[in-house]
Order: sequence, then structure tokens, then C-alpha cells
Amino acid sequence: MRTDLYTKSEELSDKMEMLNTRLGETETQLTRIYERLGPGHKVTPEDTLSQKINPEARMIYESAYVNYVKGNYTDAINGFQTYLKVAPVSPLADNALYWIGESYAAMGKRQNAVDTFHELITKYPQSSRIPTALYKIGIIYEEAKDLKTARIYYERVIKEYPNSAEATLAKARL
Repeated sequence: MRTDLYTKSEELSDKMEMLNTRLGETETQLTRIYERLGPGHKVTPEDTLSQKINPEARMIYESAYVNYVKGNYTDAINGFQTYLKVAPVSPLADNALYWIGESYAAMGKRQNAVDTFHELITKYPQSSRIPTALYKIGIIYEEAKDLKTARIYYERVIKEYPNSAEATLAKARL
């Protein structure tokens, strides 16, 4: 019981660290965008991500994400899959695949999670989610006691994304 609590606490700590890093990265990206636009540019609705996505698709995505947060993983998977059918080339398509992988992992469907993370890596090679997907695959293999394969993914994160939060986490797990 105590080990389970420690593991859950460690997982939550890892997630919080990754979210804080992602928030910092997003703030940096926004700063760069504002600098490129210049001081006189006013942000318009056309500049926002949500306007680049069909409103119906946006609602599907947000509903799926709410289901994920609530722990309704099957509904989240269905919602994100629907989103991908409606908006397969949208700016959030890679995120939808990521959350499908996370949902499968949360349900204990390790192979489905690994397959989904691999699909993300293959379909969206420029995605900012790739370091996290690689790290998550490492965790899945580590939890399955396949330490050799887990090491391969941790080392890949460290080598390919050395400045990412996931590389720091991967180093700690090695």
C-alpha cells in the first residue's frame, strides 16, 4: 500500500513537472510570436489557435479532454478518435493521439498505449509531444519489467531531446 502511494505520488510529481515545463515552453513560444508581430500588432481572433479549428471539432476535442480528466477513458478515447476523423490535420491532432495513448495507459492497456504513441511519433514527426511519448513508452516498458526496452526509450529521449523535461526525467529513471 505504501509503495503504491509512493508510486502514485512520484507519477503525479513527474506529471506536474512536465506540465510546468510545457507551460514555460508555451509562454516562450507566445513571447516569440508577439516579438515577431511587433509592438503595434493587436491580437485578433484569427491569431488564436481555437479559430483555426472548426468550432464543432473544437467542442469534440474539449469534451474528450474533459472525459480524460474525469477518468472516463473509454469516452475520452472515443471522443479523440472522433475528433481525428473530423479534423485529421488540425493543430491539435497530435495532442488527440497523445491523449488517446495516455487513456490507454491509464486503463492498463499497455500495448494499445505504446501503439498509439508510436503512431503519434510516425504521423507527426515535428510534434512537441514526441519527447513525452517516448518517455511514456519507457515508463510502460519499465512497469512491464522490460527494463532493457525501457532503457532504449529513455536513452532515445536523452539523445534526441536533451534539453527537454522528459530527458531530465529519463536520466533520473536510468
